[in-house]
Formats: sequence, C-alpha cells, structure tokens
Amino acid sequence: MTASLEYALKQRGFRQRNIFVKDTALSETLCNKSKNVLNTTSTKRSLSHSDECLNEERESRRSKGSLATALTNYKKVVDIPRIYGLTNDDLKSTKTKIKRQSDFLDYSYIQDNNTGQQFSFKDCIVSSNHSPKRYYGEIQNRINTLEQEATNAKLTPVFLTITLPSEFHKMKTSRNGKLIRNPKYNGVEPKESVKILTKMFAKLRQDRSLKDLSKMQRMYYRVNEPHKGGTPHTHILLFIPKEHIERVEKAFCRLYNQKSNKFEKNIRSATSYIMKYINKTLPMSKKEITKKDEYLNAWYIKHRINRFCASRSTAPMYLYRMLNHRFSLYGLTQVRKGSSLKIFARIEDDKIIEIWDDTELLFMRQDNFTVTLMGNAAA
Repeated sequence: MTASLEYALKQRGFRQRNIFVKDTALSETLCNKSKNVLNTTSTKRSLSHSDECLNEERESRRSKGSLATALTNYKKVVDIPRIYGLTNDDLKSTKTKIKRQSDFLDYSYIQDNNTGQQFSFKDCIVSSNHSPKRYYGEIQNRINTLEQEATNAKLTPVFLTITLPSEFHKMKTSRNGKLIRNPKYNGVEPKESVKILTKMFAKLRQDRSLKDLSKMQRMYYRVNEPHKGGTPHTHILLFIPKEHIERVEKAFCRLYNQKSNKFEKNIRSATSYIMKYINKTLPMSKKEITKKDEYLNAWYIKHRINRFCASRSTAPMYLYRMLNHRFSLYGLTQVRKGSSLKIFARIEDDKIIEIWDDTELLFMRQDNFTVTLMGNAAA
C-alpha cells in the first residue's frame, strides 16, 4: 500500500488492517480521490482563512471610518468657523427673523378714513434693518446736533474706549494672530456684557470729575461694537470743558486698566471721528454688503444690543419724529430749552393729545385712522 493511499484511508477513518487492496487500478482511484479530498479540505481552509482576513480588514476599515467620522463630527462641533462669535445657523436664524418682520411691515398698513389713502408700516418706521438709509440719516442728524450744542457751550471733545477684562472674552488672539478659545472665559453672554460696560461707564459719570459739571457741560454719544470674537466693547465721544480734561483723564486712568482702555485727546473733527465707528455698526446702509457685514448685523439682532445711545442733551427723538415737518432737531432742541413748548397727554395711557408752541398748535392726535395688521388682512 502506497503512503498516499494509506494517508487517504486514515483521513476517511479506515484502518490498514481492515482493508486489503489487490487491484492496482482501485489503488490509483483511491489515491486520486484522496488527493481531491485533501485539495478540497485545504481549499476550504484557505478560503476560510482568507475570509477571516477579509472580515478583519473590513472591521478595521469600519472602525477607522467610524473613528474618522467621529473626529469629523467633533471638528464640526469644536472648529466651526465663527465670525463675531456667530455660526452660520445664527446668521440664517436672524435672516429669517428679519424676513418675517419685513413681511409684517409690508402687509400691515394704516388707512386715512377721510381720504382713503393707505400707508404701509414700513413707510412709517425708522429702523436700522428695514429702513437703513432713513435710520442712518437720523443718526447723522443727532451727531451734528450734539456737536453744535457742544460748540455753543464751548465744550471740547475727548474720545474714550472701554473694554472688558479677559475673562469676558470667549475667544482670544494667539501669537500668530488667530482666534483661539480662552480657557479663562466666565460664560457671560454679549447681552449681559454690554450691561457691564454700561456700569463701567457709570463709574466715570458718577465720579466727582464729571459729577461736578452740569448736564449741559457733559454731553456724550456712545457706540457699542463687537471684537472679532464677539465680545462687545464701547466707544464714547465725550464733550466737556477744556479745563476739566486733565481731571477727567486722571479719573479714567484710576478707574480703568490702561492696557486695554484708551483716553484720547486732541480730536480735530468730533463728528468724523465718531461717524467712522457708526458706519461700521450700520452695515445694511452700505451699497455693497459683504458676508462679514451680514454677520455684524446678525450679532446686534441675536444679542439684542443697542448700537447707540446718547446723553439727554438734545430734544427727545419721539418728539422730533412727531414734529420733524416743522423743526430740525437743532431747532426743536432750542425751542425745548424755553418755556413756550407745551405737551398735553391723556392721564390713563400717557398718549400725547396736543403739542403747542405758545398759541400755535403744532400737533393734534386724530382718531380717523384704521390700522390693519398682516394677519387680519389675510383673513
């Protein structure tokens, strides 16, 4: 018995003592069958081994893929590109909000019952988002009037910049100029940060250096704007008597850190100086609006931050808007200083009924108007 036949028989479970093979042909047949069995077995083993390797490779790829996906998702969450601290979703949300407001103002209107003439709400409002050119003109009018009042009072302009400490900054600038996360950030949002800036400025206004002055000897105009990381800071154009500048400057240096806060003197053109910052905060009044401008406008909307505020050195804007067909803002401010202007209002709701200048009637409230809101018009 050949060795191959003996091995084949052993593989099939036979023992040599129980089989006696005389025929050579039968021996060769059994040898061929044993070879086929061996080849089939080895093939199955090799296939199963290759399948195992393939499965392992697939699992490895899957794990690598899932790890890569996880890392990608992590990067999407952590490394989202932000402008003024806002994401693309924030921008979309504010755009949707502006669109809804615009639709409401377009399709809501006031009708004069006597003439039948109709005016949309958008024609009647002054807004940085819905009538930016009208709003810009009004702001420039306020600045010019304030400077004219300061000139009449012989006041000198100084320019202040007040910023928050580092723990209020969500992002900080690295040595290579890139924005990185600030580990000291205390979690205060921009809306609350502006309130803190107001309190910081109030410390200076309540200081003896300014409190000793009358209201008409300290006029100011304030602008809020964001850093690149989204944390607000404020610029203030302050008009004070020239002989008090040194004392106010000392108080400023005592109250604020000089590394991040500035007190500037020798301002040549106060209006031009402050309008440079105002133009930055009114991007929607530009002819060409960039993506950065859209994010800047969205920053004010999302956090509900006022762009400007001023001292009560001119006539109130609500009064000017009612009488701007009769007076300029400067002219109304002069009239208001005297005793000839009289305003009558209802006791129950404080709504103005009549405005008189001596014996001349300037304004009378009329009830012959019908207001139709967007929802009612659709119905």
